[in-house]
Amino acid sequence: MMRFERRRLVAAGMFSFGLAWLFGRKAEARSFSDVAALRDHVVRLLRTQKDFKVTSDRNDPAKFQLAIGDWSVVGDVTNLFNYMRGNPQEDPDFLVSRFLNSFAEAQLEGVDDPHIVAVIRAQPYIDAALKAGGELLHEPLGADLQILYMADRQDSMAPLSPKDVPGKDLASLRAIAMNNERRWLSQLVSDESLKFGILYYIKDNTMLSPSLLLLDDFWAMAAKRFPGDVIIALPRKDQLFLFDDEEEARRRARQLIEATFAEDFNLLSPYLYARRNGKITIVPD
Repeated sequence: MMRFERRRLVAAGMFSFGLAWLFGRKAEARSFSDVAALRDHVVRLLRTQKDFKVTSDRNDPAKFQLAIGDWSVVGDVTNLFNYMRGNPQEDPDFLVSRFLNSFAEAQLEGVDDPHIVAVIRAQPYIDAALKAGGELLHEPLGADLQILYMADRQDSMAPLSPKDVPGKDLASLRAIAMNNERRWLSQLVSDESLKFGILYYIKDNTMLSPSLLLLDDFWAMAAKRFPGDVIIALPRKDQLFLFDDEEEARRRARQLIEATFAEDFNLLSPYLYARRNGKITIVPD
């Protein structure tokens, strides 16, 4: 996770910096033995820029702080490392470059309507961001789940603050975000390989997959398979699972969540939820 504190636009140089530097360093980028090695590689890349002040976190081998003038950000390579480990077929040089570009995007001031989206996050995520000084635009969904409004850019998503969307209240943000996310329904994939449940995801923008919960259009489609109450699992930020509201399905859904959390990648919530009469609640153990 990265926490962004936006101040001003100094992005252009970083976009070119990341790609140009990495193309000459492929061998090194492919030899990350652990998360600390990846963090150190990213820090070395950033330190090649004279205006960047980069400090490694002494207490967390995955984290570092980047400061450029009065703009600062805390970077965390945990998800990047776990993604690389789970997807060895993907080009690590490209992945590192995309990670670097996400910092440049974080400095962009203001957000156009087409880039406003709503994502689902659990309450601990919101609490941690607020404690760190973030100014979030969010509202409750149900149980411990929150709707968080974000900027969806090419290489990153970053929480919106009131300064990013002047004059827009939560109701207007919700309308804009839902309109934007409906356009992704043509990329909806339903994977029934589990047999006891269905995985739903947005093919070309998987981080919006849990946001399907917010769309009446999605529930109208899902009702063909789940006409009544339904069980929901959101173990990762890029997955949405639905199950029948039955004891055996709930048991196996909990096993799925446990297995996902053991992988420790891109996690969202350890809880099992139910949607009953249109309301989302936590399913007790």
